[in-house]
Order: sequence, then C-alpha cells, then structure tokens
Amino acid sequence: FGENKGAEENDSDSEEAWLVGGASNVGCGILRKENFSNDELKILSEEMDVTKDSELMYYPLTKRGERFPVADGAKEPLLTPKPDSRTEYLKGIFQGISYVEKQAFQALGNLGVDPLFPDVVWTCGGGSKNEAWIKMRQRILESGRDEGATKVKVIKANNAEASYGAAVLAASSFV
Repeated sequence: FGENKGAEENDSDSEEAWLVGGASNVGCGILRKENFSNDELKILSEEMDVTKDSELMYYPLTKRGERFPVADGAKEPLLTPKPDSRTEYLKGIFQGISYVEKQAFQALGNLGVDPLFPDVVWTCGGGSKNEAWIKMRQRILESGRDEGATKVKVIKANNAEASYGAAVLAASSFV
C-alpha cells in the first residue's frame, strides 16, 4: 500500500492485525516522480472535493510491475489522461492509490482474513498528514460495503512516522 499505510484494528474484539507497508508497488513515491512539492500537495489538497470520485481512473505505479493485490510483473503504470489541472491530477492519483488499498483489503478478505474488511485503518507516514486524502480513503473504503456494515474509520496514528509500525512489530512477541 505504499508508505502511507499503518495498521488496521478490529474494534469488535480488540484484536489487532498489522499490515505494515503492504505489498503493492503503488504508493506515494509517484507524487515525487510527478514533481509535487510538499507545499503544492498542501495547497492542492485543500482545493479538491474528496466527497465524490474523479473521472480519472489511475493505477499509479512508479514503474512497471505489480505484486499485490494482483501479481502482474508486466502491469504498466496508468496515469493518463493527464488533465490540465494539477488539483484534478493529484485527486486522480490519490483516488487510484485509495482504490488499490480497497482492492488489497478485499483480496485479503477473499483469502480468509478475519475480519473480512477492517473497521479501523491506522495511517502513518506522509499520507497521514493529508486530511483531504484521509477523508477520501475513508469514503472509498466504505463504498460497496454491505448495508448496515460498520463504517470504516481511517485514523492518523499517534506516532505517524512510517517506521513506527515496523518498530512496534519488531518489539512484539508473535508466535
């Protein structure tokens, strides 16, 4: 899921399931490759409407090849058409990453992970600093869920450094 994902927690039984970094080749690296500065990301994010989908359907890989949620070494980045508006372009990239995240959780659920879909996604890394993207991710993760299902919450982790989740796992005792 790129460097912006942290852990997911199932509130209903207080068990935690960690997904550090995921396994997708889609991630925030595309933002630098497409020359978005931190200042531009902040300004454009404040301008975008995250309450509805963009017509742009991107698969924002930084290079050829994908590992998860679909193993396809020949998969090419999809970043076209490229609109004139940098705000719309950024929204399309954020949306693409968010849909890959949703597909990854669906793939894990199809493999028998319990719960089938997370109720809470704790986010860390650079993406956790972007409130607009957090709202978009939450909306996209909630879309298509069964009527009456618990709403998905995307929450910034208390310690949002990308390496924190890995450090917590390393310090934990898993059998």
